[in-house]
Amino acid sequence: MAHCWLGIVTLFATAGGAAELTLQQPSALLIVVDEAPQATDEAAPPANDDFNLGPITDANGAADVEHDSSEPQSAEPELVDEHSGAAEAAIPLMEAAEPDAQAGSETETSDEDATDEQPAATQSDDSAPAAVPPPPAVLVRRSPLHRLVQSVLDEYYRAPLNTRDDSPWSVLHWSIAYGVDAKVAVGRPNGQQVTAIGWLCCNYPAAGKQMIDVRNGKWDLEIAPGRQGHDAQFLSMLAQSRVNRNYLLRVGGQEETVEQLIEYEKRTCRRGQELTFKLTALSHYEGTEAKWKNARGESWSVTNLLEEELAAPVGRYEATCGGLHRLFAINYAVDRRLREGLPIDGPYRAAQRKTQQYQQRAFRLQNRDGSFSTAWLDNAENRGDDTRRLTTSGHVLEWLVFSLPEEQLDDPRLLRGVQYIAQLLKGRSQEDWHPGAMGHALHALSIYEQRTLGVEPGQRSLRLAKGDTQTQQE
Repeated sequence: MAHCWLGIVTLFATAGGAAELTLQQPSALLIVVDEAPQATDEAAPPANDDFNLGPITDANGAADVEHDSSEPQSAEPELVDEHSGAAEAAIPLMEAAEPDAQAGSETETSDEDATDEQPAATQSDDSAPAAVPPPPAVLVRRSPLHRLVQSVLDEYYRAPLNTRDDSPWSVLHWSIAYGVDAKVAVGRPNGQQVTAIGWLCCNYPAAGKQMIDVRNGKWDLEIAPGRQGHDAQFLSMLAQSRVNRNYLLRVGGQEETVEQLIEYEKRTCRRGQELTFKLTALSHYEGTEAKWKNARGESWSVTNLLEEELAAPVGRYEATCGGLHRLFAINYAVDRRLREGLPIDGPYRAAQRKTQQYQQRAFRLQNRDGSFSTAWLDNAENRGDDTRRLTTSGHVLEWLVFSLPEEQLDDPRLLRGVQYIAQLLKGRSQEDWHPGAMGHALHALSIYEQRTLGVEPGQRSLRLAKGDTQTQQE
């Protein structure tokens, strides 16, 4: 019987103290591919003999989570992301977006048909923010807001997407929200649940589409409805989820790794195109000093990517999602630079200042109910449509909770924004939210949870599997 393993992610502490995320292979997640799926018109995944993608390694601080030795271990060697050392803060960095909208168009780009917007910060332009330290390992007491945030994240986590109805683009955004914890139901809403990132990396179909095509023997990550909405959007999600560069991909019947995807995105850099997601992905995997040549022989570097993005517009009519993804990527590169211990000068200093200016602007435009402007960062606006409010406020909050320094995480304005998004989502996990808007809003809550409670990737699935709804000491 041919079958493919797609394991659940389990977090455990290694002897060296680093928290490691490893794909396990419990029998409950065995996908039998020579039997027709029930109640689905989706093609069955290709048959493989005990195919295992290998471990996902998280190199952030140790987590005292006991490994369940009853589960069979992956036979793959330990894989460590060389650019994710122990000094890296446990903040999931995300960057993904909705189907693309042409920059400079006369109509506003939105989450329903595009992907990019920007949030803002609150530091003065002349003060350089310090590197973001890792979140506390344990928080003695959770606040009512923490309980609300975790209850909402748990509620939606229990209602995953499925591979019959939800496209790779939707599954990608679901993975943005929950990272390596994200699961997807196979074939139908109540189907067996497997790791969402593993499903995408196996290149299995979702809503009849695959993330990666092979044409004339070469990869083609098409920008199309249901697939990527932007160049490097898939790799950017993997970077923000801290997926190891040696993690396996299965494309066109061949086993590759994330490393090949990194090289693909480097080869396809072009001036004059949107480089937002390439900046996030390549600053993460290659570091800010990286240099290379594209397929045309042109010289590129991560610093070049940053310079291009700094020169690109931010606004509802010039960039998808109001430019928030662009601001996120710019801040991501600065954050990576700080972690590397390298000087914050030139374009990195300019990026810091731009971040601070837009952070201040976001708070100035915040509505009294805690939501952020429904006109993104262009001007004050407060539309009544819930989807619009989730789209704009979710993107802005996501960027703010990622980019603000630790000492501003208890800013009353930020807390009102967190509470607004949590209350808007609460009890509505069965509603037909726009997948991009929902994914970014949930990711905002996830970042807040990680930065203020020290919750690590892999802990949600483990905790809920054990039926434990309390992760911190009351």
